[in-house]
Amino acid sequence: MEAERWKRDLSAYLPEKLKKSLFTLDEKRSATLEEIRVRVHRPVQLIGSDYDELLWQESIDERLCAVLLEGLSEHSIYAYERERSQGYFTIRGGYRVGICGRMGGEGSMAEVSGFNIRIAREWKGCADNVMPHLVDGAGAPVSALLLSAPGVGKTTMLRDIARQFSDGKRVRARKVAIADERGEIAGCYLGTPLLDVGQRTDVMDGYPKAQAVSMLIRSMSPAVIITDEIGGSEDALALRDASQSGVAVVASAHAGDRASATARPELRALLEEGLFRQIIELYRAENRVYARVIPA
Repeated sequence: MEAERWKRDLSAYLPEKLKKSLFTLDEKRSATLEEIRVRVHRPVQLIGSDYDELLWQESIDERLCAVLLEGLSEHSIYAYERERSQGYFTIRGGYRVGICGRMGGEGSMAEVSGFNIRIAREWKGCADNVMPHLVDGAGAPVSALLLSAPGVGKTTMLRDIARQFSDGKRVRARKVAIADERGEIAGCYLGTPLLDVGQRTDVMDGYPKAQAVSMLIRSMSPAVIITDEIGGSEDALALRDASQSGVAVVASAHAGDRASATARPELRALLEEGLFRQIIELYRAENRVYARVIPA
């Protein structure tokens, strides 16, 4: 059951003190939990789709933060050093852990004093209304750009789009490739997806997305490439390469709407070039997430 999956997945990572409080959440709050925020000398914060709660009985000290970091790092902190230097790392199952604290030498995080554990969820069917817009009149997949503010559900939507293309739900089944730099879309462990991204899907996990896109085009001959949070010029070049190779691209970016996206030079260039056929804008209203599809 989805309400219990995050408890099972995170059980091995969390200190007993945290598990005791978190695992007693009622089913409704557990099913809608989106973030677990842990801050030194502050109560634990739980953020759900329709609630924001502070656990005042669970004030956190430096020692518990250190234990939490070691657990989330699977007792091999330095294995996550590259990701941690960017302020986040992703653990088994696609759970992204944001961190903040005091910077050390060479850009590393010397002392971590805050965590944001984002709950990875599978919402099968969330792309049902979107899929008809991701194929042309002949049924061939078209490229699309998925936009929203952080935390609205871009990765969840990308995962379901991958699954539906891969399994032939509402569209003809296609070979799908995922460039999963942060490990959030497929939730791989040792290269194997733990989340359902479809039967015809190949995943390049942990590679920089520009490199992963290029490798997937040349090695796996996908019909659709899916990737998350595009940004820099290298990402843009890789997506151009995919498009020129005849591969449809479904990618996401942080932006509230098309107007906001065009304020970013790389996205504006891709939109002006016509690389994307459709734009999918995700937005939250009255504690629900909606998708609006507009021509690019």
